[in-house]
Amino acid sequence: MSKSHLLKYLLISPNLPVGGFCYSEGMESYLHNKNLNDSNSVKELILTELKIGQIRLDAKLLLDFFDIFNEINESKNLKSNLQKLLSLDKWILSSKDSLEMREQQNQMAKSLFNLTKEFGFKYLYEKNKKNSWPLAWSWACYCFEIKKLEMVENFFYAWSANQLSAALRIIPMGSTKAQLIQKDLLAIISKVSKEIIDKQIDDIYFGNVGLAMAQQQHNDLYTKLFRN
Repeated sequence: MSKSHLLKYLLISPNLPVGGFCYSEGMESYLHNKNLNDSNSVKELILTELKIGQIRLDAKLLLDFFDIFNEINESKNLKSNLQKLLSLDKWILSSKDSLEMREQQNQMAKSLFNLTKEFGFKYLYEKNKKNSWPLAWSWACYCFEIKKLEMVENFFYAWSANQLSAALRIIPMGSTKAQLIQKDLLAIISKVSKEIIDKQIDDIYFGNVGLAMAQQQHNDLYTKLFRN
């Protein structure tokens, strides 16, 4: 078993390095409106986001960032690649519909950059203080020598695990049920990951407007119970 295969568990753990923050990303708005009341509704919410949500675009950017890191490492087109890196990072951040989502991205990225730095992989461009979560995730996977398909699959898995962790704190759903949902999600995660690998960025569509509106109704995307 390769070192990179083991290192990926540092990223996909629902507790470390960033899962412990337990962002609910709109779930509490659904709960308030009585659109989220059991494990099945949680599962459908996650499935919808995987099929048509913005998380798909985030996953595609992982690959673009990864390729840029490769070219920079090989000293190819340094100036243009740096400009492209920063531009894509700002673009994915600006695509988030709420201030809370942008702040969540910044905070999670900062935490992951700090972790990779502790492992001896200092991010190349620390002057840019506000980064996206996909950029930090791609950087960690690049440093850990994780393959592209695994990188995308791990990204979806970690995101869905965090959503289930948040759901456990706000609705009556046991941890066993959450594990069963995670198992059921594996097939769609594998399918969507392969689709993302094969598509161009212009071919990635998303349209989960309901979730974006729910996120804007949060003052803070942490779960309330977790904060308490």
